[in-house]
Amino acid sequence: MKRKVLQAIFYLFSGFFILNPEVEIQAQENIQFQTQNRAAQYHLGAADELLIPINIWGFVQKPGQYMVPNKTDLLSLLSFAGGPTEGAKISKIKIVRSDAIEGNFVWNVNVKKYINTADPSIIPILKPGDTIVVKGTTFNWIQRFFSFVSSLATIIYFIALANEYLTR
Repeated sequence: MKRKVLQAIFYLFSGFFILNPEVEIQAQENIQFQTQNRAAQYHLGAADELLIPINIWGFVQKPGQYMVPNKTDLLSLLSFAGGPTEGAKISKIKIVRSDAIEGNFVWNVNVKKYINTADPSIIPILKPGDTIVVKGTTFNWIQRFFSFVSSLATIIYFIALANEYLTR
């Protein structure tokens, strides 16, 4: 009998914590506090390997956020993302890092120089929350501009043809 009474009290209090909005807000605040903790930025993979979140944007085959093994370098991340696209500017890849201890900074990495020299000191090790930005080359932007102008000229030409046909 005592056991059933204790179970009933437990369920009542459990329901109170689930349905009480003040307790829910407090729990959300605790979650937000935990995400500011550096340890919360790490995850374990299938073989208990430490994984960190890294973002990659721009001219790569598969941009997005990747959970990669700790101590992953920039080249490995580029490979995870399918490699740079044809119009990628690999001589100036940006790494954006926001760190409470080390501070916020942005630096450029010349992957083209690494490919020509094989100097491993050029390629940095990534940290949790890093964002990699791979921009396009100037030639790529010029090519896109002329493609747009060509498409626009084609549309104007067909509108002029249609207008001439309708006015006959």
